[in-house]
Amino acid sequence: MTPFLLAAAALVLAVLLLLLRPWWRPLRSKRRTTSADFSAQLNTTIHRDRLAELDRDRASGVLAAADYAEAREELQRQLLDDTAAIEHVAAPGGNTQRRHGIAVALALLLPASAVGLYALLGTPAALVAETARMQPGATEMEALVTQLAQKMEKNPDDPQGWVMLARSYKALGRWEEAERAFAHIPQIVAQDAALLADRAEVLAQHAGSFEGEPRALLAQALRLDANATQALLLSGVDAFENKRYAVAIGYWQRLLKVIEPGSENTKTIEAAIARARERLGQKVGAGDDPEVVQSKAPNAEKPASSAPSVDAKTLARNAVSGRVELAPALRAKAAPEATVFIFARAVNGPRMPLAVKRVTVADLPLDFSLDDSMAMQPGHGISSAAELRIEVRVSKSGQAMPGAGDLTGASAPVRPGAKGVRVVIDTAGN
Repeated sequence: MTPFLLAAAALVLAVLLLLLRPWWRPLRSKRRTTSADFSAQLNTTIHRDRLAELDRDRASGVLAAADYAEAREELQRQLLDDTAAIEHVAAPGGNTQRRHGIAVALALLLPASAVGLYALLGTPAALVAETARMQPGATEMEALVTQLAQKMEKNPDDPQGWVMLARSYKALGRWEEAERAFAHIPQIVAQDAALLADRAEVLAQHAGSFEGEPRALLAQALRLDANATQALLLSGVDAFENKRYAVAIGYWQRLLKVIEPGSENTKTIEAAIARARERLGQKVGAGDDPEVVQSKAPNAEKPASSAPSVDAKTLARNAVSGRVELAPALRAKAAPEATVFIFARAVNGPRMPLAVKRVTVADLPLDFSLDDSMAMQPGHGISSAAELRIEVRVSKSGQAMPGAGDLTGASAPVRPGAKGVRVVIDTAGN
């Protein structure tokens, strides 16, 4: 809209120049005033001479007393009339202050009037950038979701409304609220493979792992629809996280058959398959049974070559390492066989862990190392975050989802590649 504003300003300036032109003649006014002064002086001299001539005629006896008086009176009246005429001609150049005031008023009022008329009759919204008008902000999105939640409280028997609300919460990363929304429609979710996958993702994001119910939901989704894209994607992520690389390849190869060839999603999945193959140490064809390939590769997690690859160097450079300890005051509350989850989470971002490691209390204190190979989703590992935090939880139930009686600890924010990170498990849950 900048060209429009420039054109409007140019038009206003042109109109101002035309309107103010009569007030911008200081030199002409000065010349006019000087000419008027000269005329006044000349006229006074002429009348003085004529008056002297009358006096001489009266003294010489040419004019009688009555004629002299009448002629003198007429001469004085002419002098007064000529003086008034000269003052009238000089007057326009003498009222400079008032003229300047009118010019300033016009210069201020004309632009203000133009802006006011445009605001009243024009389209001010057109001056706002189109992207700013078309894209709702995060605050607006939150407000819309809040309105939908209020609507569902008044009308809880609308299953499609709960689906929309759950997916809206999911898009905003509000995992607990998304799960509560899904809980209102268990029968609807159980019959829809896409909804089962959505709920599995919500649970995994909140818990930090696909362990337990999320994995069961994904399996149920694939029983309903063997080509459910989200279920295939997340099942591959789950397998990759647990270092079952051949299984992950199998899921993702099935996914490639049902998504658009050449799309960005296809490129992402192909890159994930390449990473899984590198971890596996051998190539897996599209027709191979991933479970069979994995069973034939006991050393699959070791690269085929002993020379470190570029990717391996990248993993080492971004890896976060340190030590996890259990506070002495909490040792009596943690059984040696209890499961310990070590997560890396982005400080600013979704709750989905960037890397996960599982050990037991008996392993503590433990020197740990987390890298991108432990990511739950390819492309969203430790190296994708500017800052991250190491969180540790001793799970009383053995499940990744938080539960009553869990013990937790967390580090300060660190950057990818940080070394010597110390985490103390020092907080007991209710």
